[in-house]
Amino acid sequence: MRTGTINGCSIKYPDDVVFCFNPNMITVNTSSEVTFVISSDGGGIGGVFDSTFDRTFTIVKKPYFEDNRDEYNSYVELDISAYLQACFDINRNSGMVESKVVHVKVTISGESLEFDLTVIWGAMNIGETFNAPRTVTNFTKYPFTVTFFDQKIRHVSVSDVPEYIKVVNNDSEEGVYLRWIDRHGFYQYWLFQEGTNESKSEEYGEQLLDNFYGSQYGYYGVSRMQGKETEETKKACATLVDKDTFNMLLTVHSSPLVDMYVDGNWIPVRVKDSTTSDNGEHLQDFEIEIILPGIISQSL
Repeated sequence: MRTGTINGCSIKYPDDVVFCFNPNMITVNTSSEVTFVISSDGGGIGGVFDSTFDRTFTIVKKPYFEDNRDEYNSYVELDISAYLQACFDINRNSGMVESKVVHVKVTISGESLEFDLTVIWGAMNIGETFNAPRTVTNFTKYPFTVTFFDQKIRHVSVSDVPEYIKVVNNDSEEGVYLRWIDRHGFYQYWLFQEGTNESKSEEYGEQLLDNFYGSQYGYYGVSRMQGKETEETKKACATLVDKDTFNMLLTVHSSPLVDMYVDGNWIPVRVKDSTTSDNGEHLQDFEIEIILPGIISQSL
């Protein structure tokens, strides 16, 4: 947390690099009303709002008095995380999600403190290290980038990877190639071995009764369902991966953005809910089940 003063009032506010899904508190010790103005830069690739909208948020808060309206025990507090999240518009057709610069202005009785935040579309969890040295696998037959942080989130080709990241090439061609964004805002890639495919169908809509007549008689109970929904899933596995790779692959379960590479395009898919066990061994298999886009069919 950073600290400062506005009009003689002390303020605590977030560090310059933050994750928008973690708490991001601003606390001002004051007995006066406080105005917060939060705005975001436009431009960049991905994660930007349509320029036709005003993305400036203004919040006015009155102080909270802890003890009988004693001005020495009063403060204004605001968690700006929701506003930071609202500064991102994840448009899948505009490229990869990057970090954003967000401006914050805090005003008390006509005097202001302004500061900037570099905001990452992610979250830090207890015990995690951000932007640590690591080894990544480059599946050379498929599209690939490496994400790292250097003043902002960067997605680069193998030739531009910093020295603390080691790249291992893998020339495998067959399998299911996935891309997803992990909790730290980094894109991850893996070529999984393809398993069995399954198809599950369910009826939907209304039962439509049919006036059915045979050659001699009419019959009750003849009907059709309005439609059918079909869900196709594909099992995939990464065999005998080391601990670091296993932990990286685990992040696919918490990612809201998972894509499968098909015929030169990234297709949105989902990973089926499941429980993954880590037995602590150095080499383990990692298995997932991918939910493919729904089958389009006729309806009555």
